[in-house]
Amino acid sequence: MKIESGTGNGKYAGVSTNNRLEVVAVSIPLQHEASKDRNKAFQVWGEATLAAGTVTPLHITNASTTDTATVTYIRMQTIDPAGGTALPSAANYYQIGTGQAHSSGGTAKTPINMAVGSTVTSGITAHNANPTLSGTLNVFDKEYVKAEAEVSRYGKEGALVLLPGEAMTVQFVGDHTSGTVYSRVSFFMAPKDTLE
Repeated sequence: MKIESGTGNGKYAGVSTNNRLEVVAVSIPLQHEASKDRNKAFQVWGEATLAAGTVTPLHITNASTTDTATVTYIRMQTIDPAGGTALPSAANYYQIGTGQAHSSGGTAKTPINMAVGSTVTSGITAHNANPTLSGTLNVFDKEYVKAEAEVSRYGKEGALVLLPGEAMTVQFVGDHTSGTVYSRVSFFMAPKDTLE
């Protein structure tokens, strides 16, 4: 039996000695495919000044009507905290969640396309510098700060998907009165009806 290519070029598929088709496959991360093939991998970062209570270094909303935003990595860092409890402490932690909307304030941030030179935009709106948000944060993770300037890395491997119109928030809850909290989110955009 011969297996033809089906394209009319007269070529046949190879078969191994174990009676298996001979194929070649290349496996690449989805982020790489999204960036290289579609120019739709992005990063956005934000900062906020520490204050006693809750501050928001980054809030992002998927404003696209056609694409989902698949979050792959989140990074957080606290720099020069002062005027509060020494780290680590139960009083100082990051929280990440959904369910809030941007009301006002903060500073707009434009996600950067990681396919350098591409003019494709993300469809994401983002704000940093402690914007005013409405709604209740549905916290899906917390991480306590271990030490000043230590980077917390949080890999979601594509499990966190922002459907069109949905948003996520990175916040810091603490008792410090000065310093800076930083967050960066990596994501890629894909049509909402495809498995990517």
